[in-house]
Amino acid sequence: MRRLLSLLTVLALALGVLSALSPAGAAAQPSAPWVSAQVVAGGSVTVSLDWDYAGSGRYEILVSSAGPDVYPADAISKRMPAGPTHVDVPGLAPGTTYCYAVTLDGRGGPRSCKVTPPVSRAVVPTGTSTTAATFNLGCGSKSNCNGGWKWKKRQKQVVADIDRMNSDIMVFVEAHLAHKYGKKKRWIGKAMAQRGYTLACLTQKNKKRKLYSQTLYVRASVYDVVDAKRNSKGSRFKMFGDRNHGFCRALLQHRASGKQIAVAATHLRNGNADGTRHQETSYVLNQVTGAFPGRPTIVLGDFNSHRGLDRRGQSDAPGQVMAGAGFADASDIAAQLTYPYLNSAHAYKVDPPQSSTWPTHVDRIFVSAGITVPRWDNIAVLNGSKYATPMASDHNPIRATLYIP
Repeated sequence: MRRLLSLLTVLALALGVLSALSPAGAAAQPSAPWVSAQVVAGGSVTVSLDWDYAGSGRYEILVSSAGPDVYPADAISKRMPAGPTHVDVPGLAPGTTYCYAVTLDGRGGPRSCKVTPPVSRAVVPTGTSTTAATFNLGCGSKSNCNGGWKWKKRQKQVVADIDRMNSDIMVFVEAHLAHKYGKKKRWIGKAMAQRGYTLACLTQKNKKRKLYSQTLYVRASVYDVVDAKRNSKGSRFKMFGDRNHGFCRALLQHRASGKQIAVAATHLRNGNADGTRHQETSYVLNQVTGAFPGRPTIVLGDFNSHRGLDRRGQSDAPGQVMAGAGFADASDIAAQLTYPYLNSAHAYKVDPPQSSTWPTHVDRIFVSAGITVPRWDNIAVLNGSKYATPMASDHNPIRATLYIP
């Protein structure tokens, strides 16, 4: 009994300390800020930061610089007053990773980090503006899908997300079931045709069964598909020991401007396979640029890799390969961003997975030199702070508005 009383006394004292500290700690904990806008002008970048309101008081933003995707251990390089939910930070160097933290009355919250756009990607409107989107529909095989959230039960949600995407160029990854199974009126091909789209290319699993692993659709009123028969021959990555992933390519001609644009729909190896993704990315890049040299090029889909540190210790080989060829991730260079801190792949988690070093998106849109990006959107459907249910897939659609030179 004496021992029990002693334990209860210790517990009471501990709870007393916690109750005294918790309200102040909770009030002094702003969320990690996110970059909602970034403007390149005069050789420098101004970044707009937003965060959740944490109470009244004196807000400051702390800025530090670091190497690519590395949490900084260096001293604060910039400190400035901020509003309760927003601040604009001018005078940042282009093409540099910065980390940001918000303080409230001197008490700081968690950091977030992002690279700034290079000067060459300052947004320049052109005569050819277009939108491109990618959406992993999930459940790449009948057995896997039927073991969980069956395709026939989520067709309506997928079609609703297609309407939210509303893009001139649309890529669907793991689209097997979307074409082969389910009510015919809900097949993706039929849904796209009803909305004025035409199939530009597809990846076939084999010659006998067209399983449509990756598909690329374009709005017929905006684009003509050049040499559609040749474009429709997709390829799997079986040369890399990977039979479940692949790509297809297409050459498009913008009806209004006459501009020709090369596009590749891509799905790379998942898991702990950075070396394989490096090979697959190089192959896709060589195939699309070799077939359509000199054209502005968009490569989009599920790369199973991202810039953030929390991706299985991998080095983001796809991003490195694309950057080496002069391509940029649209989320790196976009002037406006929506939900950039929410992972595009969420595994049906109702609490949205978030990242502090980002963009941490496996669903990506890469654009060749000269293309600029006024807007990038993670098309997440939220109900308060949670994802709205039922969800269409274990991925969110990703969309970018592009200015083609």
